[in-house]
Amino acid sequence: MSSNRFVSIDVETANSWFGSICQIGVVEFVDGQITNEWDSLVDPEDDFFEFNTRIHGITSGMIAGQPPFQTVLETVRSLAADNLIASYGHFDRSAFSQACDTRNLVPMSNQWLNIQLAVRRAWPDRYATGGYRLNAVCKYLGIPLARHHNAIEDARAAGLVLLRACEETGISPAGWIALNRQPINTAAAMVVNTAGPLSDESIVFTGAMQMPRQKAQDLAAAMGCAPSNGVTKKTTILVVGDQDLTRLAGKEKSSKHLKAEELIKAGHEIRIIGESDFLAMVTLDKADRQHLA
Repeated sequence: MSSNRFVSIDVETANSWFGSICQIGVVEFVDGQITNEWDSLVDPEDDFFEFNTRIHGITSGMIAGQPPFQTVLETVRSLAADNLIASYGHFDRSAFSQACDTRNLVPMSNQWLNIQLAVRRAWPDRYATGGYRLNAVCKYLGIPLARHHNAIEDARAAGLVLLRACEETGISPAGWIALNRQPINTAAAMVVNTAGPLSDESIVFTGAMQMPRQKAQDLAAAMGCAPSNGVTKKTTILVVGDQDLTRLAGKEKSSKHLKAEELIKAGHEIRIIGESDFLAMVTLDKADRQHLA
């Protein structure tokens, strides 16, 4: 399984039972690019609830003659192969599990990533405690989502959200599996050495870095910097790590980097430096840093 290869999956259901899958969308991503898309209506072999139909627009008449879940499952297995499966929230994985259990089918054995947890960790200042519904996050990140609750549209958008989380943090899709088991880091809870030589600075990190993000924030806090997870008008330093441009799906700068540049144009004093410059800077006292201004 490649660390930069995954399939994003989304399902819609006919009623309140998770296993009543009536549509599946699968989108394959390799090295930050969409390489394959597939979707199908599914006969849930169950009743449709009006509430569910109002959400996704699928009716019992539309699934007449469509394959049952056990048939579609084999196609999904083939598309997913041994790759990481990613979905937005726990619902889709639970739907697959319940649909398999009730039909005595062997469940999918792939590693499964909850993109929602990655979003909460990539942008903790905004999403650590709530507000991270797919449509809201897509709007914030500028990701198209024309038909929310259409399985292929949601699968595509969710995968693009994961790529942005990878871009924002420098963590690969596979790397999120282990990280999502850890507590969400909130920089505001970090103890900052207010007597440190960089005590007047507010610092943000972005992109892929050689040093683990948490270690960099700890080092900055020890020197007096107040680490933050998002660029604001209070930010004075943005540390940009070395970034693999092929992983950024054509984007050369992270959203944090772009926001910092916008604030600079608006008159805010923000220094954008590299990781090596940051490491050199934290060894200097405040007086010695004046040549960097």
